[in-house]
Amino acid sequence: MNKKISSGEVFPIEVGLMVSLFPGFANNLILSMSKNASLLSVLIAFVIGFIPILMIVLISKKIKTQSLKEYLNTNLGFFGKLLNILLIVVAIFILFLSSWLTIDFMISQFLTRTSYYFIAIIFFSIITYAINKGIETMSRSIFILFIITVPLMVVLWCFLIPYVDLNNLKPYIDVGYNRIIKSSVIYLTYTTLPVLYILDLKHITSDTNNFERKLIISYVMLSFIVFVFLFLIISVYSIDLAEIFTYPVYSLFKKVQVLGFIERIENFAAVQIIVSFYIEATYLIYYLKENISSLLRLKRKKKNILTYLIAIIIPIISISIFKNYNMIHIVNISPYVLSALFIIIIIVFFISLNKKED
Repeated sequence: MNKKISSGEVFPIEVGLMVSLFPGFANNLILSMSKNASLLSVLIAFVIGFIPILMIVLISKKIKTQSLKEYLNTNLGFFGKLLNILLIVVAIFILFLSSWLTIDFMISQFLTRTSYYFIAIIFFSIITYAINKGIETMSRSIFILFIITVPLMVVLWCFLIPYVDLNNLKPYIDVGYNRIIKSSVIYLTYTTLPVLYILDLKHITSDTNNFERKLIISYVMLSFIVFVFLFLIISVYSIDLAEIFTYPVYSLFKKVQVLGFIERIENFAAVQIIVSFYIEATYLIYYLKENISSLLRLKRKKKNILTYLIAIIIPIISISIFKNYNMIHIVNISPYVLSALFIIIIIVFFISLNKKED
């Protein structure tokens, strides 16, 4: 069986990973922290973000045609195993957070009388089925969903143009620069950190010459998407209203009616939110399955069982924790914790490389 996938199929996974935490989480944090200056914050973070992105590109060139986990385990010794464990922990944390956000979004907006656990089982069963079908099936399903949602997103943007009021963007800077910097950190964390996980697909990418170029293009595309959505959220509703919404990207389209009679356009936006999470969860669970299986040296049947275990445990624990405890403090500090882990991972990686070369 051909287990190679094209860089074109890797590209939507990259974009999905980077965008998935923005609709119900990062957007809210950025808007509440930097208000109208959110647009400036994103622009600053976009420029600075090329530093970690180019560092990841350098890492990608170092591992050549190996997977990231294979390179870490076979070339960097103790530091490699430590980095692998850190990456596993960060992936699990991101999945805990995004699982709750997505399930809560579906329950609160559409299925108010439905059990959280029932939605989790149905949704994650679909994800598990795609993963166990193999990387080719998984990547193609993601590619098809991406091709459908991107044109849909552009069309929805066009519908919002008549509702844009540029006066809502004023004053352009209404908070202190320290808050702008903090929101830039949030943006940097959730756009650049997930890119590390893409390196685990390099060994099965058929056209590796385009691999690093697609990393940079996906980062630029993600930044454009986030900037446009923040611009529309503030200019359509004003920052005072935008801060109230739990899911501002979804609420943004509630004003829209097409031809005066087509309503509920926001449901098309909901599709984009769910698809972005599907892409992220599918790939990160696939990553966890492959990485943990490699550490434990599991065979194919046991790897499939491991996929089900991960897909069951993560949403159930996520729902139990977020429903029963006040997690606001953890959610608010999570960007800084993840930023610190990201810096540690990068530093340890380059220290390990230098020791290996010596």
